[in-house]
Amino acid sequence: MLFFICGGVWAVYPVVFSISYFTGILHSTMTAILSVTSISTFSLSAFKCAGSPHSILWGSYPVVGKGDLDNYTFCHYCSKPKSPRTHHCRSCGMCILDMDHHCPFIGNCVGASNHRYFICFLISAIISTIYASIMAAYAGLHVWPPLTYKSLGHLNGFTSNLALRAVKEIAIAFLSSAVHLSARGLVLVYLFVASASVQIGLAILLWQQLCFIYEGKTYLSNLKSSREDADGGRDCRNLLRFFGCPCSASRYLPAGNSKKSHKK
Repeated sequence: MLFFICGGVWAVYPVVFSISYFTGILHSTMTAILSVTSISTFSLSAFKCAGSPHSILWGSYPVVGKGDLDNYTFCHYCSKPKSPRTHHCRSCGMCILDMDHHCPFIGNCVGASNHRYFICFLISAIISTIYASIMAAYAGLHVWPPLTYKSLGHLNGFTSNLALRAVKEIAIAFLSSAVHLSARGLVLVYLFVASASVQIGLAILLWQQLCFIYEGKTYLSNLKSSREDADGGRDCRNLLRFFGCPCSASRYLPAGNSKKSHKK
């Protein structure tokens, strides 16, 4: 993440400020906002506790009380009762309430306490990588060496063979000119390819997460759920409850067969 920020500033902004001072200030402000948002949401999702279940006394009947542990299971790792919406993470060594998955990229579980921050981090990271790829492509066109065509000007008419020859000629010209790229140009090429690749992966992950939230599930609960109730909890209100939107906004959304809700 720091490489994207520092490398992008070093490679892109000399080109941006060469256009106009106002353009440079505008893009510097956007970069600062996106960087602060991405780093803050990443820190909240990575360092905030994913969600510890409530501590419940257990033992004999006078201690627990009749019916207090209904639908509970016993965690052999923590040696204590485990609620139905709790899963034990072997990487973190603790039980996590509403555990979705253990994310190796943030080094933390995604659960009831930080799931919302994790989704905000994905959204912020996708917007940041889209902005980085656009700016890298724009700056790359300005620093790219001039293209030299050998026989492109002699192509007349339009046929499939001529189109293939033209594409081949342009590709060869790009590759030939890439040899003369400066260090800034190489960083821009890497920045564009890396940001485009990362944003595709993050977009797929975000879509999967939003689909599970829409269904009122987590990734782990989706693995354990049966096919019969796969459509039972789909409701747009699950998304509103997840992001903490007021209940009055749900009247404008279509209602589904809501049997479950994604509680936080």
